[in-house]
Amino acid sequence: MARSRTRLTWRSLAVLVTGLSLGLTACVGVGVSGQAKRPNVLVIVADDMGYSDIGAFGSEIATPHIDALAGDGRLLTNFRTAPACAPTRAMLMSGTDSHLAGAPQLEGNTTALLNARNAPFGVSFGFDDVPGAYAGRLRANVATLPELLRDAGYHTYMAGKWHLASVHRSTPTPGAYFDPSAYPNKKGFDRSYALLSGAGAHFAPTIGKPTNYDRATYTEDDVEFKATSLPADFYSTKHFTDKLISYIDSNIADGKPFFAYAAYTAPHWPLQAPDADVAAQAGRYNEGYDVIRTRRIEKMKTLGVLPKDFVPNPGLTSVAEGGIGKKRWSELTVQERALQARAMEVYAAQVSNLDTHIGRIVRYLKDKGQYDNTIIFFMSDNGADPSPARGGAITSATSLADIGKPGTTFAYGERWAEVSSAPFRLWKTLTGAEGSVSVPAIVKLPGNAKAATISHSTMLVKDLLPTFLDYAKVPVPKGSYAGRTITPITGVSLRAALESANSAHPVRPASETVAMEYFGLGYVLRGDGWKLSQSTTPGVNVTSYTQVPWRLYNLTTDRGELRDVAAENPAIVSELLTHWNKYVADNEVLLPSRPPQAKRDNAGL
Repeated sequence: MARSRTRLTWRSLAVLVTGLSLGLTACVGVGVSGQAKRPNVLVIVADDMGYSDIGAFGSEIATPHIDALAGDGRLLTNFRTAPACAPTRAMLMSGTDSHLAGAPQLEGNTTALLNARNAPFGVSFGFDDVPGAYAGRLRANVATLPELLRDAGYHTYMAGKWHLASVHRSTPTPGAYFDPSAYPNKKGFDRSYALLSGAGAHFAPTIGKPTNYDRATYTEDDVEFKATSLPADFYSTKHFTDKLISYIDSNIADGKPFFAYAAYTAPHWPLQAPDADVAAQAGRYNEGYDVIRTRRIEKMKTLGVLPKDFVPNPGLTSVAEGGIGKKRWSELTVQERALQARAMEVYAAQVSNLDTHIGRIVRYLKDKGQYDNTIIFFMSDNGADPSPARGGAITSATSLADIGKPGTTFAYGERWAEVSSAPFRLWKTLTGAEGSVSVPAIVKLPGNAKAATISHSTMLVKDLLPTFLDYAKVPVPKGSYAGRTITPITGVSLRAALESANSAHPVRPASETVAMEYFGLGYVLRGDGWKLSQSTTPGVNVTSYTQVPWRLYNLTTDRGELRDVAAENPAIVSELLTHWNKYVADNEVLLPSRPPQAKRDNAGL
């Protein structure tokens, strides 16, 4: 990838043991006995947050607490996840590909395919015999991150979205259900407060007709309950923060390190936020999509997130311009602009509120003297999402003032998703596009040590498990663990790259490839920047894979994916297709018999 011209900054590192490198190794803290103390690990995951949605990555949304983590750590500009939430969380917990972990797509995708036709994957199975790779829950042979750290002497806690406990059954009606054997407390967490569903309302259900998101299912430890049992003053981000801090605080005095997983549901739809947070955003988005997106991209260049000569993807051409995209801001009516501006105000309010509560966790760690000895990793789980799933209406609000209130559902649509995904192409679930899998990420190392302010190294979410084990001095298990044969951990430790003065420190050899598949489509990325990509296009219906061409991009010079160079480089295409076929075979990938249609919003704008 292109290197930033940002000046490297250095922080002097304490010498822990004789011979420890002063320049490249992070300080992990020293106990009273002089023995190196293992660091705490705090992983913070935002839900459906786009690449440019925080201040450190160019946003106009005020996120001072998240930005402060970047000040003490490093921005990771080339961090990649899966294109959707459950697969990303599966890879985070397992350190391996989402198929081998057991959740390569959303459970609703599998349900929809099985309901639609026989043998939708080209092989015959029903609701009661879905292959383990597609069950939608962590497989029994996965050695999970919390399990490994717990067994090594860590306290383990989580609060927020789990989305890894589904099971398909034909009764009482064919569909996806929740499997208690896959709840967080069965996968290595000492304490957990978890949303089992893929999405839930941010407020407690109100009196009246509930929305789909008011019917979400939760569990505290092994006790399952419905959203109707949430406290009346529930707001997701605050409540998850309260729970996580209380769990950490319950054992903070015993001196054992902890692993804490803050799996927030913000800013995932339905867009809902406290009134004060929404009021603070009033009028900020009246300038519209194009102005805000351009401003973010220019700020990213100033910050060094993007090189000065980066050419952004322009987004979908509108229908009026001869394309298939939604209306440009200039094409909207006055009423449509007001609606869209209000939607983005509520989205920004969710992000701002999230930052406030992340600040509470950081303040708690500082008050307890734990901040310096804590690895903090912040990330989004995938790219921005333009619309609600399951065909839900884009809004149930009856007026502008209702948007963001309890009991309403709203999403901000494709054009704001393009702003959130700036400077990249497309959004969540469109696997081959950079806007689907490139997310904002920040790491603060133990001792606040850093060798440079920005890293452009290519990193994967499955690399986090071996990275945290490396810092915790826990060996990566191979072959078997706890009396069972386990899925191989295929991620690699990022420690050398995170601590390197080289802002493009290689994580994998230039000739090595990584691949990702989601719902029949995917990409292969070689270490030298060549990327073979297959994605459907919003608004273009297809019936066979022959209608979805493989496109080749050179991300070193064209990460905005403006120019398909497959025709000029047939040898590279052939080589990467060979890697794709091997990836499909090695990872138990089942391709649907026909490609899925690209997800779109239904706002009618």
